[in-house]
Amino acid sequence: MLYKILILALLLASQTNAAPWNENLRWSLDLSSRARINRANDLATFGFIGLDMHKVVSTRSRDLVTLTLQPYLTRVDNLKPTPPIFDGPDDWELVWRIFNANIKILQNGALNLRLGHLEIPFGLEHPISTNGTLRDFQHGRNFGVKADWGVSVNGDLGANEYEIAWTSGSGNKLREGGGVVSGRIGSDRDANLVYGLSFLNGKFVNGQERSRFGVDIQWYIRTFGLLGEVSFGKDKPTKDIRRFIGELNWRNSDETIFAWLQLLANEEQEMDDLSIKVGAEYGAWRRLALSTQYVQQLEHLTGGELGRSLLAQLRYRY
Repeated sequence: MLYKILILALLLASQTNAAPWNENLRWSLDLSSRARINRANDLATFGFIGLDMHKVVSTRSRDLVTLTLQPYLTRVDNLKPTPPIFDGPDDWELVWRIFNANIKILQNGALNLRLGHLEIPFGLEHPISTNGTLRDFQHGRNFGVKADWGVSVNGDLGANEYEIAWTSGSGNKLREGGGVVSGRIGSDRDANLVYGLSFLNGKFVNGQERSRFGVDIQWYIRTFGLLGEVSFGKDKPTKDIRRFIGELNWRNSDETIFAWLQLLANEEQEMDDLSIKVGAEYGAWRRLALSTQYVQQLEHLTGGELGRSLLAQLRYRY
Protein backbone atom coordinates (compact mmCIF):
# COMPACT_ATOMS: atom_id res chain seq x y z
CA MET A 1 0.00 0.00 0.00
CA LEU A 2 2.79 2.42 0.92
CA TYR A 3 4.50 1.87 -2.44
CA LYS A 4 1.25 2.82 -4.20
CA ILE A 5 0.90 6.02 -2.18
CA LEU A 6 4.50 7.01 -2.97
CA ILE A 7 3.99 6.33 -6.69
CA LEU A 8 0.78 8.41 -6.62
CA ALA A 9 2.68 11.30 -5.03
CA LEU A 10 5.32 11.10 -7.77
CA LEU A 11 2.65 11.12 -10.48
CA LEU A 12 0.95 14.15 -8.98
CA ALA A 13 4.32 15.89 -8.79
CA SER A 14 4.95 15.31 -12.50
CA GLN A 15 1.78 17.09 -13.66
CA THR A 16 2.05 18.96 -16.96
CA ASN A 17 2.25 22.47 -15.50
CA ALA A 18 5.27 21.58 -13.40
CA ALA A 19 8.70 22.99 -14.22
CA PRO A 20 11.05 20.91 -16.43
CA TRP A 21 12.48 17.87 -14.66
CA ASN A 22 16.09 19.06 -14.78
CA GLU A 23 15.30 22.26 -12.87
CA ASN A 24 16.18 22.11 -9.16
CA LEU A 25 17.75 18.69 -9.71
CA ARG A 26 20.96 17.55 -7.97
CA TRP A 27 22.34 14.07 -8.37
CA SER A 28 25.56 12.16 -7.80
CA LEU A 29 26.87 8.71 -8.59
CA ASP A 30 28.23 7.46 -5.27
CA LEU A 31 30.86 4.68 -5.15
CA SER A 32 32.45 3.51 -1.90
CA SER A 33 34.80 0.76 -0.81
CA ARG A 34 35.20 -0.02 2.88
CA ALA A 35 37.29 -2.50 4.87
CA ARG A 36 37.17 -3.50 8.55
CA ILE A 37 39.67 -5.57 10.50
CA ASN A 38 38.87 -6.68 14.05
CA ARG A 39 40.74 -8.02 17.07
CA ALA A 40 40.87 -11.53 15.60
CA ASN A 41 42.38 -10.08 12.37
CA ASP A 42 39.25 -11.04 10.43
CA LEU A 43 38.89 -8.81 7.36
CA ALA A 44 35.41 -7.76 6.23
CA THR A 45 34.88 -5.71 3.07
CA PHE A 46 31.95 -3.61 1.86
CA GLY A 47 31.14 -2.19 -1.56
CA PHE A 48 28.48 0.45 -2.29
CA ILE A 49 27.22 1.59 -5.70
CA GLY A 50 24.41 4.10 -5.49
CA LEU A 51 22.52 7.08 -6.80
CA ASP A 52 22.05 10.12 -4.58
CA MET A 53 19.35 12.34 -6.07
CA HIS A 54 17.57 15.42 -4.72
CA LYS A 55 14.81 17.10 -6.71
CA VAL A 56 12.32 19.86 -5.92
CA VAL A 57 9.25 19.54 -8.14
CA SER A 58 7.47 22.86 -8.58
CA THR A 59 5.11 24.85 -10.74
CA ARG A 60 5.70 28.46 -11.76
CA SER A 61 4.06 29.63 -8.53
CA ARG A 62 4.82 27.08 -5.80
CA ASP A 63 6.91 24.10 -4.70
CA LEU A 64 5.06 20.78 -4.68
CA VAL A 65 7.31 17.92 -3.59
CA THR A 66 10.91 17.36 -2.55
CA LEU A 67 12.25 13.98 -3.68
CA THR A 68 15.23 12.33 -1.98
CA LEU A 69 16.13 9.08 -3.72
CA GLN A 70 19.12 7.01 -2.57
CA PRO A 71 19.07 3.39 -3.81
CA TYR A 72 22.39 1.61 -3.14
CA LEU A 73 23.51 -1.78 -4.36
CA THR A 74 25.58 -3.15 -1.48
CA ARG A 75 28.06 -6.03 -1.37
CA VAL A 76 29.49 -7.52 1.83
CA ASP A 77 32.16 -10.19 2.21
CA ASN A 78 33.03 -12.02 5.43
CA LEU A 79 30.75 -9.74 7.48
CA LYS A 80 30.38 -11.39 10.90
CA PRO A 81 28.18 -11.01 12.83
CA THR A 82 25.81 -10.50 9.90
CA PRO A 83 23.03 -7.88 10.20
CA PRO A 84 19.50 -9.17 9.42
CA ILE A 85 19.39 -7.09 6.23
CA PHE A 86 21.76 -9.61 4.59
CA ASP A 87 21.12 -13.32 3.98
CA GLY A 88 24.65 -14.27 4.96
CA PRO A 89 28.20 -12.96 5.50
CA ASP A 90 28.79 -12.86 1.71
CA ASP A 91 25.82 -11.25 -0.01
CA TRP A 92 24.40 -8.60 -2.35
CA GLU A 93 21.49 -6.42 -1.23
CA LEU A 94 19.67 -3.40 -2.64
CA VAL A 95 19.57 -0.93 0.25
CA TRP A 96 17.10 1.98 0.27
CA ARG A 97 18.99 4.49 2.39
CA ILE A 98 16.58 7.43 2.04
CA PHE A 99 13.87 7.06 -0.60
CA ASN A 100 10.90 9.33 -0.08
CA ALA A 101 8.72 12.18 -1.26
CA ASN A 102 8.17 15.13 1.08
CA ILE A 103 4.94 16.83 -0.04
CA LYS A 104 4.65 20.50 0.83
CA ILE A 105 1.27 21.23 2.42
CA LEU A 106 2.01 24.80 3.54
CA GLN A 107 4.31 26.94 1.40
CA ASN A 108 6.07 28.44 4.44
CA GLY A 109 7.40 24.96 5.26
CA ALA A 110 5.49 24.62 8.55
CA LEU A 111 3.67 21.45 7.44
CA ASN A 112 4.82 18.70 5.08
CA LEU A 113 3.85 15.08 4.52
CA ARG A 114 6.70 12.61 3.92
CA LEU A 115 6.06 9.20 2.30
CA GLY A 116 8.53 6.38 1.71
CA HIS A 117 11.73 5.16 3.31
CA LEU A 118 12.82 7.68 5.94
CA GLU A 119 15.28 7.92 8.80
CA ILE A 120 13.65 7.35 12.16
CA PRO A 121 13.39 10.86 13.64
CA PHE A 122 15.29 10.46 16.89
CA GLY A 123 18.33 12.09 18.47
CA LEU A 124 21.45 13.43 16.79
CA GLU A 125 20.96 11.38 13.63
CA HIS A 126 17.88 13.41 12.69
CA PRO A 127 19.61 16.80 12.14
CA ILE A 128 22.99 15.21 11.23
CA SER A 129 22.69 12.48 8.60
CA THR A 130 25.66 10.07 8.68
CA ASN A 131 24.56 7.94 5.71
CA GLY A 132 27.53 6.64 3.76
CA THR A 133 30.14 7.66 6.36
CA LEU A 134 32.09 5.80 9.03
CA ARG A 135 30.81 8.21 11.67
CA ASP A 136 27.44 7.28 13.16
CA PHE A 137 25.21 7.75 16.21
CA GLN A 138 24.20 4.15 16.91
CA HIS A 139 20.64 4.21 15.50
CA GLY A 140 21.01 0.65 14.27
CA ARG A 141 22.16 -0.67 17.64
CA ASN A 142 19.53 1.25 19.59
CA PHE A 143 16.49 0.32 17.48
CA GLY A 144 17.62 -2.47 15.17
CA VAL A 145 16.95 -0.24 12.14
CA LYS A 146 18.21 3.18 11.05
CA ALA A 147 15.61 3.95 8.37
CA ASP A 148 12.16 2.50 7.88
CA TRP A 149 9.18 2.53 5.50
CA GLY A 150 6.41 4.82 6.65
CA VAL A 151 4.89 8.28 6.72
CA SER A 152 5.61 11.43 8.73
CA VAL A 153 4.41 14.96 9.27
CA ASN A 154 7.25 17.45 9.55
CA GLY A 155 7.94 21.14 9.34
CA ASP A 156 10.15 24.14 9.97
CA LEU A 157 8.65 26.67 12.39
CA GLY A 158 11.51 29.16 12.16
CA ALA A 159 13.25 28.83 15.51
CA ASN A 160 12.10 25.19 15.83
CA GLU A 161 11.51 22.11 13.69
CA TYR A 162 9.67 18.83 14.16
CA GLU A 163 9.01 15.43 12.61
CA ILE A 164 6.50 12.83 13.88
CA ALA A 165 6.45 9.47 12.08
CA TRP A 166 4.63 6.18 11.87
CA THR A 167 6.77 3.44 10.33
CA SER A 168 6.39 -0.27 9.67
CA GLY A 169 9.24 -1.49 11.91
CA SER A 170 10.59 -3.57 9.03
CA GLY A 171 13.76 -1.67 8.08
CA ASN A 172 15.00 -2.07 4.51
CA LYS A 173 12.24 -4.35 3.20
CA LEU A 174 8.59 -3.42 3.65
CA ARG A 175 6.91 -6.19 5.65
CA GLU A 176 3.85 -6.42 7.87
CA GLY A 177 3.78 -7.27 11.56
CA GLY A 178 5.07 -4.12 13.22
CA GLY A 179 4.29 -0.50 13.87
CA VAL A 180 6.46 2.22 15.38
CA VAL A 181 5.65 5.79 16.38
CA SER A 182 8.64 8.13 16.75
CA GLY A 183 9.45 11.80 16.66
CA ARG A 184 11.81 14.63 17.44
CA ILE A 185 11.10 18.28 18.26
CA GLY A 186 14.14 20.54 18.22
CA SER A 187 15.60 23.96 17.66
CA ASP A 188 16.97 25.31 14.37
CA ARG A 189 19.65 22.87 13.16
CA ASP A 190 21.72 25.67 11.58
CA ALA A 191 22.27 27.52 14.87
CA ASN A 192 25.44 27.32 17.00
CA LEU A 193 23.41 25.80 19.84
CA VAL A 194 20.98 23.05 18.83
CA TYR A 195 18.87 20.88 21.12
CA GLY A 196 16.05 18.39 20.75
CA LEU A 197 13.67 16.01 22.50
CA SER A 198 12.84 12.59 20.99
CA PHE A 199 10.61 9.60 21.62
CA LEU A 200 9.97 6.17 20.12
CA ASN A 201 7.49 3.42 20.95
CA GLY A 202 6.36 0.39 19.02
CA LYS A 203 6.86 -3.12 17.75
CA PHE A 204 9.39 -4.09 15.10
CA VAL A 205 8.83 -6.89 12.58
CA ASN A 206 11.40 -9.09 14.37
CA GLY A 207 9.01 -9.13 17.35
CA GLN A 208 11.03 -6.76 19.54
CA GLU A 209 9.03 -4.07 21.33
CA ARG A 210 10.95 -0.94 22.28
CA SER A 211 10.30 2.39 23.97
CA ARG A 212 12.76 5.28 24.16
CA PHE A 213 12.96 8.89 25.29
CA GLY A 214 15.97 11.03 24.40
CA VAL A 215 17.62 14.44 24.71
CA ASP A 216 20.31 15.67 22.33
CA ILE A 217 22.42 18.82 22.12
CA GLN A 218 24.99 20.36 19.75
CA TRP A 219 27.23 23.30 20.60
CA TYR A 220 29.59 24.79 17.99
CA ILE A 221 32.47 27.11 18.82
CA ARG A 222 34.48 28.26 15.80
CA THR A 223 35.92 25.05 14.29
CA PHE A 224 34.95 22.78 17.20
CA GLY A 225 31.70 20.97 17.95
CA LEU A 226 30.56 19.37 21.19
CA LEU A 227 27.67 16.91 20.85
CA GLY A 228 25.74 14.76 23.28
CA GLU A 229 22.76 12.42 23.34
CA VAL A 230 21.16 10.64 26.29
CA SER A 231 18.35 8.13 25.81
CA PHE A 232 16.59 5.72 28.11
CA GLY A 233 13.72 3.29 27.88
CA LYS A 234 12.90 -0.39 27.73
CA ASP A 235 13.23 -3.37 25.44
CA LYS A 236 9.90 -4.81 26.50
CA PRO A 237 8.88 -6.50 28.64
CA THR A 238 11.67 -6.26 31.21
CA LYS A 239 15.03 -5.01 29.89
CA ASP A 240 15.89 -1.45 30.97
CA ILE A 241 18.12 0.45 28.50
CA ARG A 242 20.22 3.58 29.00
CA ARG A 243 22.54 5.02 26.35
CA PHE A 244 24.92 7.96 26.12
CA ILE A 245 26.84 9.38 23.15
CA GLY A 246 29.34 12.19 23.54
CA GLU A 247 31.39 13.64 20.68
CA LEU A 248 34.07 16.26 20.26
CA ASN A 249 34.75 17.12 16.62
CA TRP A 250 36.95 19.55 14.71
CA ARG A 251 36.98 20.85 11.15
CA ASN A 252 39.81 22.87 9.62
CA SER A 253 39.20 26.30 8.10
CA ASP A 254 39.30 24.93 4.53
CA GLU A 255 36.76 22.23 5.48
CA THR A 256 38.99 19.54 3.96
CA ILE A 257 39.65 17.70 7.23
CA PHE A 258 37.05 16.55 9.72
CA ALA A 259 37.98 14.62 12.87
CA TRP A 260 35.90 13.23 15.73
CA LEU A 261 36.28 11.56 19.11
CA GLN A 262 33.26 9.70 20.50
CA LEU A 263 32.50 8.08 23.84
CA LEU A 264 29.61 5.59 23.80
CA ALA A 265 28.11 4.11 26.97
CA ASN A 266 25.31 1.52 26.97
CA GLU A 267 23.74 0.06 30.08
CA GLU A 268 21.34 -2.89 29.84
CA GLN A 269 19.94 -3.90 33.23
CA GLU A 270 23.06 -3.96 35.45
CA MET A 271 25.56 -4.62 32.63
CA ASP A 272 27.68 -1.87 31.09
CA ASP A 273 29.19 -1.52 27.63
CA LEU A 274 31.68 1.31 27.04
CA SER A 275 33.57 2.19 23.84
CA ILE A 276 35.56 5.02 22.27
CA LYS A 277 35.82 5.90 18.58
CA VAL A 278 38.49 8.05 16.94
CA GLY A 279 37.99 8.96 13.29
CA ALA A 280 38.98 11.39 10.56
CA GLU A 281 37.97 12.22 7.00
CA TYR A 282 40.15 13.89 4.37
CA GLY A 283 38.33 15.43 1.42
CA ALA A 284 40.69 17.88 -0.25
CA TRP A 285 40.29 16.13 -3.61
CA ARG A 286 37.46 17.24 -5.83
CA ARG A 287 35.47 14.01 -5.87
CA LEU A 288 37.33 11.66 -3.53
CA ALA A 289 37.14 11.36 0.26
CA LEU A 290 39.29 9.10 2.42
CA SER A 291 38.24 8.29 5.97
CA THR A 292 39.32 6.00 8.79
CA GLN A 293 38.06 5.12 12.26
CA TYR A 294 39.41 3.12 15.21
CA VAL A 295 36.99 1.59 17.73
CA GLN A 296 38.11 0.31 21.13
CA GLN A 297 35.78 -1.36 23.61
CA LEU A 298 36.57 -0.42 27.23
CA GLU A 299 33.91 -2.51 28.98
CA HIS A 300 31.90 -5.48 27.70
CA LEU A 301 28.28 -6.28 28.56
CA THR A 302 29.08 -9.92 29.28
CA GLY A 303 32.54 -9.36 30.76
CA GLY A 304 34.15 -11.08 27.78
CA GLU A 305 37.18 -10.14 25.71
CA LEU A 306 37.23 -6.48 24.75
CA GLY A 307 36.72 -5.85 21.06
CA ARG A 308 38.53 -3.47 18.77
CA SER A 309 38.40 -2.72 15.07
CA LEU A 310 39.97 -0.50 12.43
CA LEU A 311 37.92 0.75 9.48
CA ALA A 312 38.90 2.58 6.30
CA GLN A 313 36.78 3.90 3.44
CA LEU A 314 37.43 5.43 0.03
CA ARG A 315 34.43 7.26 -1.42
CA TYR A 316 34.02 8.68 -4.92
CA ARG A 317 31.13 10.94 -5.90
CA TYR A 318 30.55 12.04 -9.48
